[in-house]
Amino acid sequence: MKEPDRAFIRDLPSGTYIELVVSLCETRMPATIMTLMFVAIGTLAMHAAQDGLLTGLVALGTFASAARLFVLLRGRQLCARPDFSLDDATRFERQFAVTYCAFACIFGLFAARALSLPLVEWQMPVSIAVVGYAAGAAATIALRPRIVVTSLLLSVLPPSGVLLFRADTSALVSAAALLALLAGGLRSLSKRYVSQSTKATSRRDYARQAQTDHLTGVGNRLALSNAFDACKIAGRVDRIALHYVDLDDFKAINDQLGHQVGDRILKLVAEKLRGCSRPDDAVVRLGGDEFVLLQNHADSDEEVEQYATRIARALNALYRVDALSVSVRASVGSRRGAGYIQSVEALLTSADAVLRQRKIERKTRASRPLLKEANWSIVSSQQPEAERQLSNSEAEVRSQLLLLGIAKMTWEAAPDGVVEVDSPTWRDYTGQSYDDWKGFGWLTAIHPDDRQVIKATWRDAVRDGRSVHAEYRLKRYDDLYRWMSVHAVPLRNEDGSIARWLGVNIEIENSRRVGQS
Repeated sequence: MKEPDRAFIRDLPSGTYIELVVSLCETRMPATIMTLMFVAIGTLAMHAAQDGLLTGLVALGTFASAARLFVLLRGRQLCARPDFSLDDATRFERQFAVTYCAFACIFGLFAARALSLPLVEWQMPVSIAVVGYAAGAAATIALRPRIVVTSLLLSVLPPSGVLLFRADTSALVSAAALLALLAGGLRSLSKRYVSQSTKATSRRDYARQAQTDHLTGVGNRLALSNAFDACKIAGRVDRIALHYVDLDDFKAINDQLGHQVGDRILKLVAEKLRGCSRPDDAVVRLGGDEFVLLQNHADSDEEVEQYATRIARALNALYRVDALSVSVRASVGSRRGAGYIQSVEALLTSADAVLRQRKIERKTRASRPLLKEANWSIVSSQQPEAERQLSNSEAEVRSQLLLLGIAKMTWEAAPDGVVEVDSPTWRDYTGQSYDDWKGFGWLTAIHPDDRQVIKATWRDAVRDGRSVHAEYRLKRYDDLYRWMSVHAVPLRNEDGSIARWLGVNIEIENSRRVGQS
């Protein structure tokens, strides 16, 4: 996924620029108040003066202010979209600037005309409106300095000029006060803009770092979770796919060449994944040699398969590290999203199952990485160990096939441990309905001898906010109890509080039998 902070608008990273533009949507209420005040004062002054020019300026100002409100309302909807882009922000700011400055110009001319007419009783309300408008503009759109400076000059200079050319002392004092306030406001605007934009940039940098894998520079698990949640909010879960990538026998590279070489290869793999991805996709390193690419706009299974093939072809290559050429092979397990999937963990589990099947299919053909230095091989001394590994492959394949046949059930719970999100995989396995198993009804499906232990384990984990790893017997839909392994982790907010629990139940009946035999 392309990082927006790499594109710049003038002196700002694009992410900061977008955030400052979005702040313009917060000016809807001040703009509404200013519109009502302008219409009220303008209408009364127009009737009192019976001046054609003043009447025309009031009409134009009302139209410009209405257009400004329309742009704000439309922009508010646009800014709330998860796919609000840099181009959208630029276009919205341009429209806002045109309507805002247009009203400022008309308002300044209206105030100048009203102050030039013999309307003594309306001069104070008009002057208050000018000061109020300038103060509101400085307070609400200070983060977009070009717009606010232009609007202040257009709204304050015309009435100040009219007051300067009047002969009475009070007018001169009023003009001097307006100009002094204008100068002071412009100076404070500059400082505030620098301070707020710097803070916004730093805040975004910290947020980006929290979602970045520090070794490879791609996203981490939090970035993947956020990308999935954005798709879920937009109702696009059925149009995404997860490609789970695992480097085959990567441990051998670390063992033979050291972790420094392994780390450099991981960086090269991340670069290749970036090259395979599209701008709106997300590339994530889960940890170790495991990566995930979240594909947006996955409209068919054929498109997902083609994408996975492109990833495999890009990664299955020789990687040049100093004088060494390291042959790396990658396995890719892909799974397309579906509307019933409620969490990224469920999609990851499904893609992981496909990945494991692919690895099993390639197990007998797998070999240790071919390491070359200059024109000679350094792997020959490791051949006995490789042969010993291949001689045991049949037993490993049998064991992994047993594990592949396990049932997996993903679920979610609220911060207090109460199950709230439906899990079709749980219902299919246990035969319970959602009403039966929600809350703490799932305990009734656990073997009576294990029920109290699991209940206490879950209660303590929720209280302490720690992960859960336990085993118990669960009643299947056919009333047979099968051994399960449960794993649950808390997903936390930025302040450290638990947002929700994510868990997966894995049937281990066959693996326990294998271990006991």
